[in-house]
Amino acid sequence: MIYLIGTGLYYLNDIPLRAVDLLKKADEVFLERYTNLNDLSCMEEIERTIGKTIKIKGRDFFESEEPIRIGKAKDIAILVPGDPLAATTHISLVAGAKKAGIEVKVVHASSIFTAAGSTGLSLYKFGAVTSIPMYHERFNITSFIDTIRRNKQNGLHSLVLLEALDESRFVSEKEAVEAIKRNGEDIIDENKVIVLSRIGSEDEKISMFKRIDEPLKPPLSLIIPGDISKIEEENMNILLG
Repeated sequence: MIYLIGTGLYYLNDIPLRAVDLLKKADEVFLERYTNLNDLSCMEEIERTIGKTIKIKGRDFFESEEPIRIGKAKDIAILVPGDPLAATTHISLVAGAKKAGIEVKVVHASSIFTAAGSTGLSLYKFGAVTSIPMYHERFNITSFIDTIRRNKQNGLHSLVLLEALDESRFVSEKEAVEAIKRNGEDIIDENKVIVLSRIGSEDEKISMFKRIDEPLKPPLSLIIPGDISKIEEENMNILLG
């Protein structure tokens, strides 16, 4: 059995209440720590509650056959920041487990995909989601430009996730805007870009890009608006000031 459990937007103790019993039942508990950063300050408290150690794992573990191998012999729980099926990696894990005859139980949780509604924009008008990875001198990934452009052409808003490896290595909101302008200046208006920082935390911030006067902390996301309706504009003015 594999339990795939979302931990919510930011704090690890945002996990759904019913997940606690499942964590107690599991033989081993793993925490995925690469698709997003979340606050782990309460991890020891959760470990005491469930009576076992939470093992932090990265991309190499979850993109290997190891979870499937362990899941064949034991009941394991995998904690995932946000909603557990937001990342294609975890969808592949579920498919691989079921193909191997392993039962999977998914416990959904809050996610940036719905929290984006805090901006006043309608979730029904968001197009495909994309992300901006950290720059690497060996390659310059620009596929996010194509996604934003397609959304823009269809009048849809673009949610852009910014990669963060840890608290000191991440794509900042300024770097992201510059990357979009550098590769597709026609699809971005800096005056309309919305920045989301640490959504779900006590110090979350949602602001227009042009109003930011100091660097924000990860996790970070941008919203590049498409066609904004009158109702959306009114909501944005109220919610964003």
